Parts: sequence; structure tokens; C-alpha cells
Amino acid sequence: MTRKILIKKYKTLFWYFDQSKLDTMSDEVLVEFILNYGSWKAFCDLINTLGLSKVAGIFKNQKSKKRTNLLPEIVYFFNLFFKKHAPEYTR
Repeated sequence: MTRKILIKKYKTLFWYFDQSKLDTMSDEVLVEFILNYGSWKAFCDLINTLGLSKVAGIFKNQKSKKRTNLLPEIVYFFNLFFKKHAPEYTR
């Protein structure tokens, strides 16, 4: 699945993003929206599209910022997930 198809498939998740500019969405925004509002299937599609390492890296960068839009329960769950499934995440 390409990035464009992924965005089109889950466009309802990007409810406050300008719909005419969905193609210009950064990977960081894509990861944030799918982790916060997406289903497990959406997350699996994200991993298949961007790759586990890239998603883990983006997540690690986002959660380490002083202010983040990731929900606390999302940070907790995916912190555990990436520690187990993405070895480079712990480096």
C-alpha cells in the first residue's frame, strides 16, 4: 500500500486537517493521527507502508518532546510495543 492510498483509506481520521491538503501531510502527522485515532488495522497498514523502524523513530521523537499531541494511554501502550518489537527503539 502506498502512502497516498493509506491516507485516502483512513481520511476520516484526519478530521481537522484540511482535506484538500491531505497529500502534503507529513509522516509525523500521519503517525500521530493513526496512533491516536486509528484502529489496529490502520496501525498495521501504517507499519506496512512506512516500516516499523520509521514509525518507531517518529513515535520516539514525538513522545520525547516537551509537549505532544499523543494521548497518555497511547504513549504508554506504544512505548511497550516498540520496546518489544523494534530493537532499534531502545537505542
